[in-house]
Amino acid sequence: MTVTRWGGFAAAALLAAGSYTAGALPGGDPGAALRRSGLGATPLPFQIGLAACLVGLAGLVAAWWRLGATVRAGEVGGRALAVTGALWTLPLLVAAPLGSRDVYSYACQGWLYASGADPYALGPAEGGCPWVAAVAPVWQDATAPYGPVAIALAAAAASAGGGLLGTAGLLRLVAVAGVVLAAVALPRLARSCGVEPARAAWLGVCTPLVAVHAIAGAHHDALVAGLVLAALAAAPRRPAGAGLLLGLAVAVKVTAVVALPFAVLLVAAPVRRWLLGGTAAAAFAAVSLATGLGVGWVAAVSGTTDQTQWTSLPTGVGMSVGYVLRGFGAGAGADDAVLAARLSGLGLLALALAALATGAWRRRTQPRTVVLHCGAALAALALLSPVFYPWYALTALAVLAVAAQAPVRRWLAVATGALAFLTLPNGLGVAALTKLPGAFFDLALAVVVAWLWLRPQLSRRLSGVRV
Repeated sequence: MTVTRWGGFAAAALLAAGSYTAGALPGGDPGAALRRSGLGATPLPFQIGLAACLVGLAGLVAAWWRLGATVRAGEVGGRALAVTGALWTLPLLVAAPLGSRDVYSYACQGWLYASGADPYALGPAEGGCPWVAAVAPVWQDATAPYGPVAIALAAAAASAGGGLLGTAGLLRLVAVAGVVLAAVALPRLARSCGVEPARAAWLGVCTPLVAVHAIAGAHHDALVAGLVLAALAAAPRRPAGAGLLLGLAVAVKVTAVVALPFAVLLVAAPVRRWLLGGTAAAAFAAVSLATGLGVGWVAAVSGTTDQTQWTSLPTGVGMSVGYVLRGFGAGAGADDAVLAARLSGLGLLALALAALATGAWRRRTQPRTVVLHCGAALAALALLSPVFYPWYALTALAVLAVAAQAPVRRWLAVATGALAFLTLPNGLGVAALTKLPGAFFDLALAVVVAWLWLRPQLSRRLSGVRV
């Protein structure tokens, strides 16, 4: 255990060291030429930092995997796991942002609001944010798609930070607070589901994905994950408190609303269910009114779908069809193929959410089943939406960690380790470098999943046919 603990710390330290020449630096992208001209066109310090980051991340994933074996063997309890996770986090608290430049977007959105402007109407560039050069070019003109709590927290950070670095540091502390909240709530929720808390914490909180994208990346999703887990844990005994937490989660990112019906089903008495739902709605409305921001984020959310990446399963399927169309000289239909695939994905998402909510209602006396369905709904939302980034999976993985059965947990662990590598330290997505193979991987995956789902039904139908 000691070797694993300190090995993970050394890997995290190497990752943090590499971030200062290959991370998402505020002065600009040190690896901007990578996508256009390849690694050889990037500066030597960037290449060294990138190598350090990749080796450090691989070492952290390996240490985490070994830690999981000791947890499953019962050799590591919750306290030792918490100490290990905290130790691995320490170097990343002082690292440059990793995997994304979103924290600079948050900072500018907060600056706009603190300056009296509306971040739902103005992007960082148009609003005159002094830190706009640090924002990823694709988001410099984009309005904020986040709820009023996210904007208010960013504004507080911008007001107290004294500059971009101070603001980014305070936003990282907000993300850390979300991780701590998740770590505190997860054991209680795991016990209510009959799952060993240490096993759930290893898969849901103490992961390389959390280290890179929640801590180092300072994403709002860390706070959402903490609030949702805390709400699910509080729901059976404190429905009003759970409703408050869920209302705040939705006021950070509206996608958290998917967890609401499942939290309601964790409450036994019908009257108390209404209390939870009503409190959540009241909390969201109160925050929206208090900040004066209202629901302006609705229009901005649609703007996030402008990115076309195969990391979204429907988008990848549409891209693969588009490549085939181009091969036959019908490239004009490529964009239509992506749009049709995305609309189909949203249709499947609606069906999946309805089926999961119905299944949870039928087995509402079984908390583990309800929580499992909640995690599956959050996962479906992430996978079937038009755009997917690895930090979108944080909440779903944390909820699934407390309810999934052993075979599923193994696949979740593999996915968690793989997702940590989905973006390079400077924020360039691996998907941008692997468009064609990634798109056809999605198509193959969709075919396999469809076949696995249809095969039992076809077998039942064929078995009933008399020859």
